[in-house]
Amino acid sequence: MKKNIYIIGGNGLIGSAFLNLYSKNDVNIFVLDLVKVKNDKKNFIKNIIFDCSKMEKNEKKLKDIFIKYGEPDILINCSYPVTKDWHKSTFQKIKYPSFKKNIEIHLNSYCWIAKIFADRMVLKNKPGNIVLLSSIYGIVAQNEENYKGTSMSLNMIYPIIKSGIIGFVKQSASYYGKKKIRINTLCPGAILGHVKGSQNTQNAKFIKKFSANVPLKRLANAKEIASVLKFLISDNSSYITGQAIIADGGYTVV
Repeated sequence: MKKNIYIIGGNGLIGSAFLNLYSKNDVNIFVLDLVKVKNDKKNFIKNIIFDCSKMEKNEKKLKDIFIKYGEPDILINCSYPVTKDWHKSTFQKIKYPSFKKNIEIHLNSYCWIAKIFADRMVLKNKPGNIVLLSSIYGIVAQNEENYKGTSMSLNMIYPIIKSGIIGFVKQSASYYGKKKIRINTLCPGAILGHVKGSQNTQNAKFIKKFSANVPLKRLANAKEIASVLKFLISDNSSYITGQAIIADGGYTVV
């Protein structure tokens, strides 16, 4: 029987690359995102409008989705919910209401949605697999030198969110392991693509500076991260749980 994969934020950079790794013979995929995106020749993918920041409504909505489309075997959360003033999340410009709201819609939603899925898997007596997207910035600090001379800057909130996800994964993996549910987090380094909160891709100076600190001397592409994600939800990783899997070209080892 084909497994049901629910992927939150599946129409983003990593999610889109992940979807391209599958065919209709493999799995049933349900993309929960703010907008529906047409996936050419991907008729095994069901797009469902879902706002992960609306947690007061989402517990019931998810239960209704499970009943309508099928019980979850796998959850992937690669969403990136932010406020409109995300670009002002620097130490110099951030205001407390924005700080509080971003923690709520990103960190809190990640943890609570994962709990909803895990509890549903337990209720239905199904072995489960959950992977949440974190970042190397949940493990190491951002290097301010990488941003000098660019339009990009350090973000005060991001490492708090991403380190919080790692802590949640460790604790929940310990709790749910006896219930045959694996929970891991994937921590990518910098990925070529657009900058969150902006329509622009990374500044050329940033790419050059960041790449100089990576042993492989380049940024990742989305497919490389998606391939690790595919491994983590597969049976090939059946003895891995509670881990923060780093995919960063060696950035964190130098």
